[in-house]
Amino acid sequence: MELYTVGYEGRTLPQFVKLLREHGITRLVDVRERPASRKPGFSALPLFEALRKAGITYESDRALGNPEEIRELWKNGSLAEGKVRYRKLLRNGRRARVEALLTLASIDRVCILCFEGDPDACHRTIIAEEAARLEPDLSVHQL
Repeated sequence: MELYTVGYEGRTLPQFVKLLREHGITRLVDVRERPASRKPGFSALPLFEALRKAGITYESDRALGNPEEIRELWKNGSLAEGKVRYRKLLRNGRRARVEALLTLASIDRVCILCFEGDPDACHRTIIAEEAARLEPDLSVHQL
């Protein structure tokens, strides 16, 4: 089983869709708490439409989003503390969402989406790590 992650920072919508298609992604799960963007094409509805035209299913899972109070730690330079708090949140209330992601990955080629280009600076990496903890045979790929 495989799980992909991607950030759209520094990419145009056409580049982004091409990248997903090149990797055979069939389902994109948006893990932003607020699936809106100032970057053209990356808010939920335009992204949904662009992906639909490319044959890729789009869905939003806001429950996997990084809550503002934890996101603020990341922005203020307390990345380590933010990661610990987000991981705790996943383990103590959002585990079912990670399990649902694994179910999707067992039937589709799934990629989780957030903004940050650097996967180490994004909560999506923690989601992927938690998924791999629950499913040791999972291979995670950062696009």
